[in-house]
Amino acid sequence: MNQIKILHCADLHLGAELSSLGNAARQRREEMLMTFDRIVSLCREEKVELLLIAGDLFESSGVDIGLVHSVQKSLSEIPDTAVAIAPGNHDYISADSPYSEEGWPVNVHIFQSGLTSFELPEKGVCVWGAAFTGTYVTETLLQEPSISQDNTIQICVMHGDLTAENQTSNYNPISPVQIRFSGFDYLALGHIHKRTEILKSGATAYAYCGCPEGRGFDELDEKGVYIGTVYKGGTDLAFRPVCKRMNLEVPVDISGAATNQEAAAIVLHTLKQRYGDCCAENLYKVRLEGALDASYTPDCAAIAVRLADEFYYIKIKDETHVQADLSEFAKENSLKGIFVRKMLDKIDGCKAEEQESQYRRALYIGLKAFDSEVTLNEN
Repeated sequence: MNQIKILHCADLHLGAELSSLGNAARQRREEMLMTFDRIVSLCREEKVELLLIAGDLFESSGVDIGLVHSVQKSLSEIPDTAVAIAPGNHDYISADSPYSEEGWPVNVHIFQSGLTSFELPEKGVCVWGAAFTGTYVTETLLQEPSISQDNTIQICVMHGDLTAENQTSNYNPISPVQIRFSGFDYLALGHIHKRTEILKSGATAYAYCGCPEGRGFDELDEKGVYIGTVYKGGTDLAFRPVCKRMNLEVPVDISGAATNQEAAAIVLHTLKQRYGDCCAENLYKVRLEGALDASYTPDCAAIAVRLADEFYYIKIKDETHVQADLSEFAKENSLKGIFVRKMLDKIDGCKAEEQESQYRRALYIGLKAFDSEVTLNEN
């Protein structure tokens, strides 16, 4: 059976500022480039025949020229791997695009505009793709291609936004119906940073591989690429983690803690227990939860300082509540009692979990205010 081994990656956003990481931003930018090098090494080690890069390899057209040269050099070191790049909405084709620089190796094909293809005749493969030529593409780039009806494997790489039929998008809208009638054996997608499973529409398999390295706490958990084989009418692809670090959002119950030192110790123990040997390497957003005595309000900045030497990056958010018998407070013939009763009524009337959480949080902050415990950073 004719087949080809591929690696599908997307959305590396090399050159991103990552300003939210402060002093760690420069190191993290270099680590993202190292992750790209790791993907290239994976192609070499596993004899990948076709590397598909589904857009936003670079953060923008204004990235450092040295970064572009580093990418070019890495790709030149896998001459036996054909590389297909479909520029996305961040690194779209333009006069000052990174793709306009000289020095791209001969094994790299960069799509320049609408849907076109190139052949890998010795592999029995036709590779299709299209490029963004501006920040926005409101009309689909997945025009129905003219595909031969022989046994040639048909693969497409594209940056775009999966939408329902007739739904609009500024980022190359692609519907499952279009995919069904495309005639492709595999459609490698980029743009959405959370990976999907390998999906099917008709005979066409398609997927987002997600980003290989999370850039913030909206890109959580393990990140990587898809690697495996594509053959006529099917795929055998598996997710492969490649990220240097994970962004993790973790709730930690600190019930009973009475000082910042105790709270920090509970956080440290919880993270070490949950993530083991690689615990220190990750980036954490920790949500403090649980019931605390009204006499103690966690100082998030102070707790983060106590943990700074234990982790690569950590930020703390206080979502604890006052340890209190609300039913007893509600019985009081006082301003506090009236406040508690009204807030409990609002909570009981909530239909959305997020709204209920907000009201409950407001209730506990209000109780601290009655005990003169609220500080300016209580929000």
